Amino acid sequence: MTKIISNLDVTTLVVDNPIGKENPPLLSLNSTNYNNQALPTQHLLQSSDFEVNWEHKLTDKQLDTFVDDGWLIIDDVFERKALVALQAESGFIDYRDAQLTAGIRISDIRGDKIRWITKDFFAGFYYLHSINALATLFNQSLYAGIRHSEAHYACYPVGFGYLWHSDNPAGRNERVVSAVFYLNDEWSASDGGALEIVDKHGVHHNVMPVANRLVIFDSDLQHQVQIAHRQRYSIATWMRRDGLVPFIEDVI
Repeated sequence: MTKIISNLDVTTLVVDNPIGKENPPLLSLNSTNYNNQALPTQHLLQSSDFEVNWEHKLTDKQLDTFVDDGWLIIDDVFERKALVALQAESGFIDYRDAQLTAGIRISDIRGDKIRWITKDFFAGFYYLHSINALATLFNQSLYAGIRHSEAHYACYPVGFGYLWHSDNPAGRNERVVSAVFYLNDEWSASDGGALEIVDKHGVHHNVMPVANRLVIFDSDLQHQVQIAHRQRYSIATWMRRDGLVPFIEDVI
């Protein structure tokens, strides 16, 4: 069946009752090791593991570059524990077919499968907390007017990408800043799957989906995901200026 998930109360949930404060959802894992390291569980992982000093990551010069060009890359975003938790969670969730704004799947345009991040996703929800902190920096430094953030895990199977588009289709302007966080280790140019962005000056840039990399860009910029030659995992993220809106998720 289809369940309508209302985000109208999410602000209160995020601010007043952050995930992990009382009884966090379980991180479902079938493996106990990751490269001979114990995977973080709900007993070990906490919001502080996802804290990022965004003022250190984004200097005044970098913010000027973002304003002038419309996009920026930030590498080595999280510490290892947080990255591993996001990688693990992305591999064990039940992905669904992506939909466009009209609610109709158009496979000729995009081939990714997604899962929206809610309070039920332990590591993902901590990630959103960190993104909200980044949004606060944008509001303080650039007067961006961001009111909330949303994100979903994305999986691109081999042979799929996402053709040219803007994150504000048909003249809409709710999305202010878009961001993509990458999860694949040891990604090489031969694996494809680059994010191709056209900056404010009309110059094309190819961004490789390297693990622990966050690319941020003006949501009005045209971009595409090139064909992936291996399975590609990421978190697509948007910082929005509008009120909280509902989204639709299929429940199986």
